[in-house]
Amino acid sequence: MRHEELPPAIGKYRPLSHLATGGMGRVFLALDPQGRTVALKQLHPAIADDRKMRERLRREVAVMQRLRSPRIAELVDADLDADPPYIVTRYVQGRTLREVVQTDGPLRGEALLRTARGIAEALVAVHGAGHVHRDLKPSNVMMVDSDPVLIDFGIAQEQDATRLTRDGGVTGSVGYMAPEVLEGGPVGPAADVFAWGATVAYAATGRPVFGDGGMQAVALRTLQGAADLAGVPAEIRPLVTAALAVPAAARPDARTLLGALSSPDALASFSAAHPAVRAVGTATHPAPSQATDRRTLWTIVAGVAAALALTVPAVLITGYVKNRGSGGPAAPVIQSGFPRPTYTGQIANWAEGKKFADFLAGNVGRKVYIRSPLDESITLLDGLGKPYGSSGESSGDDTAAFFVFWTDCPEKLAPGEEPTNEKCTGYQVLIRKDRLNRAGVDWVRGAYWLTGNFEVTGGVMHQGIVGFALVPTEAA
Repeated sequence: MRHEELPPAIGKYRPLSHLATGGMGRVFLALDPQGRTVALKQLHPAIADDRKMRERLRREVAVMQRLRSPRIAELVDADLDADPPYIVTRYVQGRTLREVVQTDGPLRGEALLRTARGIAEALVAVHGAGHVHRDLKPSNVMMVDSDPVLIDFGIAQEQDATRLTRDGGVTGSVGYMAPEVLEGGPVGPAADVFAWGATVAYAATGRPVFGDGGMQAVALRTLQGAADLAGVPAEIRPLVTAALAVPAAARPDARTLLGALSSPDALASFSAAHPAVRAVGTATHPAPSQATDRRTLWTIVAGVAAALALTVPAVLITGYVKNRGSGGPAAPVIQSGFPRPTYTGQIANWAEGKKFADFLAGNVGRKVYIRSPLDESITLLDGLGKPYGSSGESSGDDTAAFFVFWTDCPEKLAPGEEPTNEKCTGYQVLIRKDRLNRAGVDWVRGAYWLTGNFEVTGGVMHQGIVGFALVPTEAA
C-alpha cells in the first residue's frame, strides 16, 4: 500500500505505514494517542459484514485477552463495533524468523535452542489458556533481541471449538499443518506441537521440512511422515522428530518440549524417554509419481483445501471432463431464480476474478452450478505442470489440471512486471477428472469452460496462494 492510500485515522489511532495485507484484513503500524507505536489489524471493508469474519475477529480478541507471556504479542485495544472493526496489539519490532533465516542463514547452537525454547514457552501459555494457535510458522514468529515472539492470533480458537470443522474447513498453512488437520480431524494442542517441529526444522536448515512444490505434494509428504531433517543438529533432532510424529497422540506436549529444552542433560535424555523418537527419512522430496495412490492423494486435496484462510479465498477445483459442448460468451453476472447459486461470469484476472472469488467465498458449504469460460490470459496446466493442448487434451497427467489467476496487488507492479504471490493475491484452481465424468472443464469454441455442479468447501494458503475446493456433486 502506498503512503497516500493510508487512512488518516482509524478510531483514535493514526496509521503510519502498511505492514501486511490478507483476505481477512490489513495490518498497519500506527500511533496511539500517547504517541506509542502499535500494530492495528483492521477487518477488510469488503468482508466486514461477513458474520463468520466478525466471529473470527471476536474469537481472536477473546483469545488474546486471556494470554499473558513475554513470548506473545499482547492485546492492547479493540473496537469490534467500528466500521470496519479492528484490534490493536503491541507492536513487535524486528524481523520474522523467516526473514532472519533467509537473510542470515539457518540458526545454530544456542541461537537455535533459544528460539525453540521461546516458541515452546509461547505454546505453553496458549495451551494453558485453553486455546490453540492453529497457524504457527516462521512468518508468524518475530525475532526480538534473539528471542521469539508469537504473533497473529487471527485464527486461534478454543481447543474444543468445532464450528469451522462443522462448516467443512480446516485452517493453517500447508507444510506446517499436522496430518490430522489435513484429514479434516479435530485441531488440538498436538497440531501446534507439530507446527513447532516444522518451524524449528526450518530455522535449523533454511528449508521447509516437507519440501517445496505444489500444495498436494507437500500435503502427501506430511501425511506420509516424509520429513527431511538432514542438517538438523543431532542434539535437538530427537525432539523435533517426536514433534513431527504422524499420530497426534505420539507427540510430546508443549510443556514436555519446554522441559526438554531446559538444560543439556534434559535434552540429551529425551530420546531414550520418549517413544515417538524414531528415524526420519531424508528424501529430496520429488513430486509424487503417477503411480501414487490417486484416491489417497485426492482425499488429501479435499482436506487441505477446506478452510477460510488469511487471504481472500482462492479456489481449488476437483473434477475434469473432456465433453465437447456449445455456447457463447457468458454474461459476467450471478444468476438468481435457479435451484442453487449459479455463476456464469468469465473467469479472468483482476476485477472479473474477484467476482468469481467472492461468489465462492459466499457459498462455502453450499452446492453451486458454474458455467464460466476461462479468459485466454489464464493458462491451464496438467497434473505435471505442463500446458494442456489447444484441443483440450492433456500433454501429461490427465487426471489433474490447474490454473492460477490474480485479483489485486496491494503493492503496485512496475510496467510489464508479472504478478507474483509476493505482491498480489493469487488463486490456484486445481481440477481433476471425476470418476463419474459429472462435472469439470469443457473445451468450447476455442476456450476452456468450467462447467458443472460443485459443493464449495473452504480454502488454505500455501506459499501465498490460497485455495478452495469445488467437489463435483449431483445436479439440483
